[in-house]
Amino acid sequence: MSARSKARKAAFDVLYSAEQRGQDLSVALSDYESRETAKREPLTELGFVVLLVNGVNDNLVEIDRVLSTNLTDWTLARLFAVDRAILRLATWELLYSETPADAVRAEALALADEYGSDDAARFIGGVVGAITRAR
Repeated sequence: MSARSKARKAAFDVLYSAEQRGQDLSVALSDYESRETAKREPLTELGFVVLLVNGVNDNLVEIDRVLSTNLTDWTLARLFAVDRAILRLATWELLYSETPADAVRAEALALADEYGSDDAARFIGGVVGAITRAR
């Protein structure tokens, strides 16, 4: 797994755990940074994790608006927290980073395959595709 993929996984973990705990993203990120810094071998892409989580946090209203616009027969509140975290991460990358859309989709699908339900990858792939086409 590449360092960037590990960083996306770590950012997903921060987004998901913050939601599950009802914790502000900045607090969850600070906790993560403290734990990571204390490790003997911290993640080499810690800066990318910080960029991703802060990017989602700073643009959450717009990200959720774009997601809501591209969800067919679903609302953001009805999504599983895992799917919501993956989609928020992918949407931030699509809207605010230079990461190619194909790479964003592949990374989102990898997270969905690992953490989502049986149909998560297909669903997330469809939403990411809709957002990509709408840009």
